[in-house]
Parts: sequence; C-alpha cells; structure tokens
Amino acid sequence: MAMHAMSADTGPPLLPAWATEFSSFGLLHALTAGALIGAMVVSIVLGRRWLGTWRERALRGVWIGWTVVWQAWAVVWYLLPAQFDVAESLPLHLCDLAAWVAPLALLTQKRFLRTLLFFWGLGLSTQAFVTPVLSEGVTDVRFWLFWIGHTQIVGSAAYDLLVLRYRPTWRDYVLVTIVNVVIIGVMIPLNLLLDANYWYVGNLKPEHPTLIDRLGPWPLRVVWMLLIGQGALAVLWGIGAWVGREVQAAAAEEGVATEIDARDGG
Repeated sequence: MAMHAMSADTGPPLLPAWATEFSSFGLLHALTAGALIGAMVVSIVLGRRWLGTWRERALRGVWIGWTVVWQAWAVVWYLLPAQFDVAESLPLHLCDLAAWVAPLALLTQKRFLRTLLFFWGLGLSTQAFVTPVLSEGVTDVRFWLFWIGHTQIVGSAAYDLLVLRYRPTWRDYVLVTIVNVVIIGVMIPLNLLLDANYWYVGNLKPEHPTLIDRLGPWPLRVVWMLLIGQGALAVLWGIGAWVGREVQAAAAEEGVATEIDARDGG
C-alpha cells in the first residue's frame, strides 16, 4: 500500500522548459538556427560540387519534393478545425507565399519566380532566424512548421544564388518593389476586415518582440516598414550584383587560363 501510494504521488517527470517553450536568443534558438544553417551550407557545398551532373539534379529534386510535401501538410494542418484561426491560419503571410515560390523557382528557373525567391527569401525571410515569432518548444508541431518552413525558403534562395547562379538586376529590384506594394495594398484592407495582421501591416503587432515594435503607431509604421524593407532589398540587390560581376570576372579569367594551358599543352 505504501509503495503504491508513493508511486502514484510521484507521477511522470515534468518536461524541461525548452521542450515546451521557446524564447529568442536562448540556447535552443542558437542550437536550432545553427543546425539548420549548417544543413543549408552542406546542401550548397554538395550542389556546387555536383553542378552539371545528375547528382545535383537529384539533390535539387529531393529538396523540391520535400518542400512541396511539407508545405502542403502545413497548409492543411493550420486549416484543420482544431487549429483554425482566420486571423492566423490562412496561407497569406510572406513566408506562406515564399514557401511555394521556392520549389517553383528551383524547378522552372523562371526569372520572375527566382527574383521573388531571392528578395523574399534572403532579404525578408531571414529575419525569422534573428527574431523568430514563436513561443512553442520542440514538442509542439508549430515549432517544426516554423523552423523547417523558413529553412526551406532561405535555403532555396541561397541555393539558387550560390549554386544555380541567379544574379539580380536593377529591373528585378523594381519588379519586386511593385509586387510588394501591390500585395501590401491588398493586405491592409483585408487585415482590417479580418482583424488580422497578415504581412504584419494590420493594425496589430506580433505577440513576440520584433523590429515592428520600434516603428511607432499604425498606419505610419507600415510606411516605415516598406521603406526599411525596400532599403534592405536595395542593399541586397547591390551585393548580389557585385557578386555576379566578381563571378563573371573570375570565370572569364579562368577561361583565358584554360585556353592558354590548352594551347601550351598542344
């Protein structure tokens, strides 16, 4: 009797805090971001090594298939009655749209899709790795949906830049600016109608600390968000264009050296 009572009072051990809660700039944040960035780096290194072979195409195909399956499951999961919230569950956030642009861009190599992937992926979605809008720990599905989803976006953009050699032009920057302005123009009235905050341009703030908290009241903060965002994308365009010129120059020099070596060898 005494032993039985002691067992019943003890109960199952409590889960550690990191299993059920997530906080920015903590150890779990660092380990998660570091591991996923490491996975992206490995994929890029293999893609560059295998470029032009069936191995690279197979690697890209697996990444595309995994992204499509994962994102389809994410959409369905958020739309299930147990999770559905009209202010959060509709696949209208920037990351929701970018997650579908990513596999399409890698698959089709269409310039418009690659442009969206570059600017949305590297210019905007990387913010999720710095200030993740997340409170659930590793035992919650939301934790994995958030981190893997953003890894698929950022990883696809980095792969397209560093392996498949997408290079942005000034026209690409103008194009993505127009797209962003149009989408924000649609999202503002939709957010007011739904009492939501899609694209973070509604009259609400994220539950977790972000840079938006420092931009003042709505609707003026939407203007600041757009200006800061487009400024960051302009810097990203400049870096991408510079990298493109350096790569082209190196390729040209390598081509000349190869031609000289072939001539001398002959």
